[in-house]
Amino acid sequence: MSDAIKCRLAEQRRELDPIKLLHGIRDLQEQIAALVTSRNQPHGETPATQSLEAFLAALPTLWMAGDARPTHQPKPRPGRYWRTRVDPFQNVWPMVVEWLQIQPDATARDLFHRLQHEHPEEFSVGQLRTLQRRVREWRQAMARELVYAGVGDDND
Repeated sequence: MSDAIKCRLAEQRRELDPIKLLHGIRDLQEQIAALVTSRNQPHGETPATQSLEAFLAALPTLWMAGDARPTHQPKPRPGRYWRTRVDPFQNVWPMVVEWLQIQPDATARDLFHRLQHEHPEEFSVGQLRTLQRRVREWRQAMARELVYAGVGDDND
């Protein structure tokens, strides 16, 4: 590569500014959107654009708004309330709850190993995550019960 080409590329690199490029891209996107949405505009009229300073000032909180185009946002899916499989811990859950009441800081992994020891061949390693979810739900329910235990008692 010749020195002239190297100098020209180095000069081009110094002139490039990613923020200015981003602002230019956003301006062009707004212009395209304006052309598509309102075909009644006179020829040559462009939508108002904000200054670079205003764009840079809004940049720290811009991520909260997400993408400006709603087509790029996934549609919210309703939560699933039904089970897809039979609960493998249904028969032993009362015993697990008893263990949790005796030792509330026990991990689900420890409880799972204890279950495997007491019920060999019944639980596979792949069911650990299911027990972890069940234990988490139980702990959340117990925490709610503690927090809201006195709420609603107006017997003063």
